[in-house]
Amino acid sequence: MTLAALREALRSALLDNLGLKLLSLAFALCLYAFIHGAENAQRTFSLRVVSVIPPESRNRQLMTQIPDVVSVTVRGSRTQLDDLRADDLGTLQLDLRDGTKTRIELNAESFHVPAGLTVEQIYPPMIDLRWDDVVDRSIPVQVPRTGDAAQGFLVKGMVSIEPPSVKARGPKSIVETIQLARTAPFDINGLTEGTYQRNLALDRPPSLVEYDADSVMATLEIGRELATRTFDRKVEVVGMPRLATQPEFVQVRITGTPEDVNAVVPEAIMARVEPKAANLDLSQPGSTYLDVLVDVPRVTAEVNPPRVLLKW
Repeated sequence: MTLAALREALRSALLDNLGLKLLSLAFALCLYAFIHGAENAQRTFSLRVVSVIPPESRNRQLMTQIPDVVSVTVRGSRTQLDDLRADDLGTLQLDLRDGTKTRIELNAESFHVPAGLTVEQIYPPMIDLRWDDVVDRSIPVQVPRTGDAAQGFLVKGMVSIEPPSVKARGPKSIVETIQLARTAPFDINGLTEGTYQRNLALDRPPSLVEYDADSVMATLEIGRELATRTFDRKVEVVGMPRLATQPEFVQVRITGTPEDVNAVVPEAIMARVEPKAANLDLSQPGSTYLDVLVDVPRVTAEVNPPRVLLKW
């Protein structure tokens, strides 16, 4: 066969009865699409989970983390699946208002599946729940300190806290383990003598627990650093030097700033009793207890014992 004849045969095969050939091709494509669209197929959708929790009055707390979405695999015709959207299946509604369910089993009835489609698989197939009672408990507040007062000064006594405790509300298993509600530190760095107040924020409580306050007012006093010295002194009887007391010696303890205490001369400390100042009747023999008097400038003096027995 010549080249010209071959060319003519190909032209006839392609172009003769062209309309019929195009119509046949269109019918073939439609038949393919129909058969392919009717095939069984499956698609997986992620559906949002919506939970309705118990009202606060029930005092129940869900301790389980519920998944935000569940996966649902749907089987059906490819045509239906291609047109299906996750919103068409709706959301998974979990009614937990009674606060007692411990397991939720998921099935096809949990979702809105159009007719002609079936639920093939659900993941997770079930949701386990754990609950706890909600309780209230008073928790003492602790105020830590940071820094150091100025040289020669220190904190006097305990920090005053208002309120001294806060109410914690939350799951019983957590609330009962809380020992203290701590605040931000009270910074005393460089402070000198005086009374100082700070509004201090409470540390964040544990998860699922709430405090009834966000902060407390803390007050502390800074005073001068004190030193002490102790001396044993004989009790002098003023106006009646021949008499002696029982006991004859007392202990004198002086307290003040280190400078003032160190400046005290021991010989200048005199412990005494003053019978005449007590308006005693000394015309007849007798006895009585008298206060021991000590005068030391710029410091505080304490006597032990504070009273002695005088006989005449």
